[in-house]
Amino acid sequence: MSGYAARLPAGDRPLLMLGISGVIALEDPVVPARTVRLTAWGRWAREVAVPEVAADRVAELAGLFQIVWVSEWGHVAHEAFREVLRLPEAPWPFLPAQFDKLPVIRDYAGRRPWAWVDEPVADLAGPVPRSDGGVVVRVGAGAGISEVDPADLARRVLALR
Repeated sequence: MSGYAARLPAGDRPLLMLGISGVIALEDPVVPARTVRLTAWGRWAREVAVPEVAADRVAELAGLFQIVWVSEWGHVAHEAFREVLRLPEAPWPFLPAQFDKLPVIRDYAGRRPWAWVDEPVADLAGPVPRSDGGVVVRVGAGAGISEVDPADLARRVLALR
C-alpha cells in the first residue's frame, strides 16, 4: 500500500481504533459466538467466529466514537464484516498496520482523543503501553469485543480532553 494515506474522519467525536483478529474474529471463543462465512467483493471466502454481541457492541461504539480499523485486514475489513456487523455502506477509514500499531495510531489521531481496542498481539505483550492522549484496551483473544463496555470507554476517553 505504498503511498496510501488514511482519510481523516469528519466530525469531532473521539476516535476508536479497532482491531479485528481477537477482537471481532475470534480463534477459540470463550464467549457465545457464531461461525460466519465472510467474503469481500466475492474474491475470497473465510469462516470466522464472531461474538454474538459483536454487532450490537460495534453499533453502540459507533454512536460514541468515529471508528477506524487498525488491522491486518486493511481495506477489506469493512466490506468483509459489513453484513455480520450491520455496518454502514460507506467504509470506515483504516490504518494499514499489523504490528507496531501505537505509533501509527498516535500519528493519525494527532490531538484528537482516541481509544485503541485490540488483542494482546506483539505490540501489546507485557504491560499495557503508555498511551499519551488515548486509552489502550487489551481484550482477551477468546472474548474480544464482548469485554468492552462502550459507555465506560467513552467516559475514560472524554476525561482526556
